[in-house]
Amino acid sequence: MTIMRAAVILVLIGRAISAQEPFPSFTVRSDLVYLPTRVQDKKGATIYGLTASQFVVEDNGARQTVAVDETPDSWGISMVVVVQCNRSAPAEFSQLKGLATMVDAVAGGAPRDIAVLSYGEGPHLLGDFSGIPEETRRALGKLKPCGDYGAATIDAVDYAVHMLERRRPPYRRAILLVSETRDHGSRAKLDEVVAELGVSDTVIYTMAFSPLRGEITDGFRSGKNQPFEPAWPPPKPAPQSEPAKGDDTEPASTEHAPLLELPPQIMAIVNALRKDASAEIASLSGGEHFTFSSQKSFDAGLLKISNQIHNYYLLSFKPPPGTLSVHDLRVRVEGHPDAVIQTRRSYWSGVSPGGQ
Repeated sequence: MTIMRAAVILVLIGRAISAQEPFPSFTVRSDLVYLPTRVQDKKGATIYGLTASQFVVEDNGARQTVAVDETPDSWGISMVVVVQCNRSAPAEFSQLKGLATMVDAVAGGAPRDIAVLSYGEGPHLLGDFSGIPEETRRALGKLKPCGDYGAATIDAVDYAVHMLERRRPPYRRAILLVSETRDHGSRAKLDEVVAELGVSDTVIYTMAFSPLRGEITDGFRSGKNQPFEPAWPPPKPAPQSEPAKGDDTEPASTEHAPLLELPPQIMAIVNALRKDASAEIASLSGGEHFTFSSQKSFDAGLLKISNQIHNYYLLSFKPPPGTLSVHDLRVRVEGHPDAVIQTRRSYWSGVSPGGQ
């Protein structure tokens, strides 16, 4: 069953945002592949005014009929700011002092709709979508250490993507992720996440820090230094007895598709997610990845994002029918042979046999 031809039921797995508001389930339909595409000349200046007929998009070598989103609403922005709040992240909070001001600069003067999410083992909604800068500032002011041990980056991004899918008006959609490089304990099916990010019109920009300093410090304080690593796929669970009355501990996830069911091409992408989730998430979406080690480098990365987030073409095409496979994409612009193009380079045309 392909994600372009059928409804993909995505059940968001994780901790509820509050005890009264569990994770929802919903259906997403996608009949198009979207390509957020930046086009620059050799000096780094954006090339404006390109039309659909000038873009050449090849899917596995076959040229596709391309559309360019030119609706007025597309110049507004709906964005979810996603910030890790546990493990070594609190040690970086001092570098994020200017985050509210920089988010305001990233949104620019266009219409805006911004939500703020922090996460550890699960997401915590700090502020729902709002077009008022002061509301965004107030939500970011609630950021604090959350105490969870796992840092489920992929789950949090998956949750944010689906928050954006349900937004109206249909502004351009973006996620700003501030996190460690690696994921720790996500339960989402990685093949489904890859498939979703590969065709979504949500572009993801990531600002990553190295957890090494914080983990070493925490190790000395606690007398141990054994960072938690995500189990993908998780080990086969041992037989379990009935939980004790009143025990609300969540069982370990067994939802990951067996490795042997995944084609080698998709396994390469899954392995890249394991190695550096923040960088691969940005790449899959057509966004960009930055690292920071100080407030200066953090602000510099956000400044680059603010210069990019409104200056891309949103291309789309109807993909050819097919079975499970990774499709290689190539984009060029007629009349601009030396153009520097940033976009996603592939997408996966299906879900695994175990994913519905």
